[in-house]
Amino acid sequence: MTEELTRDTVMARRFDLVEQIAIIAARHKAELAPLNEELGLCETFIRDTMNKGNEQSISIKGVGMAYFTTKSKCAVRDFDATLAEIQKHGLWSLLTKAVSKETVKEYIGIHNQPPPGVEYSEYRDLSWKRG
Repeated sequence: MTEELTRDTVMARRFDLVEQIAIIAARHKAELAPLNEELGLCETFIRDTMNKGNEQSISIKGVGMAYFTTKSKCAVRDFDATLAEIQKHGLWSLLTKAVSKETVKEYIGIHNQPPPGVEYSEYRDLSWKRG
């Protein structure tokens, strides 16, 4: 005979599953830690020897290759200075097309509609809290 599903049993099972997943994930993280550490040491060794040899790439026959690529990142540290430069030189392409969700919500609270040109929507999502 099968047990009838109820909200009580399903919600309790859901929290049990979250707990089991967390335990296994922690165990796996601990199990992987020494391998990830050794992986980092391998990568550091190859990077250091390539830098010492002024090499852009290396290839080991039957094993693989390693090579440097250039990556970049940027962050605005002084928005007022950046905005002044954008305005002064017409560098509008430096800006992205986005608005602050929280500020739009505040605007809607005052004006009962989003700012012109802004689409805003809300949806219900199911959240969980253990009792």
